Amino acid sequence: MSISKYNTLDSYLEAIQPEELSEILRELITISLEVPKQILTLLLGENDYSGIINVSGDEQLSLDIATQELFLQKIPNNLYSLLLGEETDEDNIKEGTGNFIILGDFIDGSSIIRSRSPGAIVNIINQEGITVAALTVSYTLYLRFDLATEIGFIQFIHDGESFRVIRDTLDISPSKSPVFGLGGKYNDHSAKQKLFVDALDIKGKNRYGGCMVQDMNNVFEKTGVFGYFAPKLRFVYEIIPYLYILSKVNGDGFYITADGHEIKYENIKPLDVKKLTQMHYLHRRVGFVGGSKDLIELWFKIDEL
Repeated sequence: MSISKYNTLDSYLEAIQPEELSEILRELITISLEVPKQILTLLLGENDYSGIINVSGDEQLSLDIATQELFLQKIPNNLYSLLLGEETDEDNIKEGTGNFIILGDFIDGSSIIRSRSPGAIVNIINQEGITVAALTVSYTLYLRFDLATEIGFIQFIHDGESFRVIRDTLDISPSKSPVFGLGGKYNDHSAKQKLFVDALDIKGKNRYGGCMVQDMNNVFEKTGVFGYFAPKLRFVYEIIPYLYILSKVNGDGFYITADGHEIKYENIKPLDVKKLTQMHYLHRRVGFVGGSKDLIELWFKIDEL
């Protein structure tokens, strides 16, 4: 444990300004406590899939629908101007009277839920399209939360009865006994991508598991790198929040556009708020590599060889 300032979750949330943002985070955290019940219902049921193809082209799990609906129904609409998620289409755009926009993958890793714990990723932005908070949740034996705002990073758990702060500071650079998880098939990688994977293989252990939240947790705990070179991950509500968290834990990263351009976090333009209700903009996919700074530097050094 590494606690330097915030011994309790309340003390951290009370330090956040404006109060509306703090209240949004309280609601998200509280609602997350109900998700394990939904997971158990799915595991004990017979029908995993809803029979619907969502706007992103994936077959929806009944859990995907139920979990997003839980958050859409329970977050008070005075706390957001827009509430959008992975299962959002033109027919279920949620508008409110608040000042912030909530963008979420409310159940990440649902397709492998019978073999691995899922998670959640939430990006909170202001009206200028700039991230002001990012929250991830791990639905393991206990609930683990990783939260970053402008006052810093905090990691806490819910042990079934109460919240406990694990650390309020984290530094993942330089890497120490790193792990790496890179999705996709090695034979499908470009020459540069293969060189990068080979370099990581010399330095660390391969620990790819197929759930972004859990794979990034490995990086936070062990240091290292997670990535998916192909445009598979959602830019708006998966990549941006993780790049934001990485910026608060002395990490680094970049996303890869569909045409192969690499863009680092500091060069990302604010989201266009007016386009978020356009499905192709909301659900667009990109590649991603993020983790410890020294390992991210390896990627850019390959160009110098």
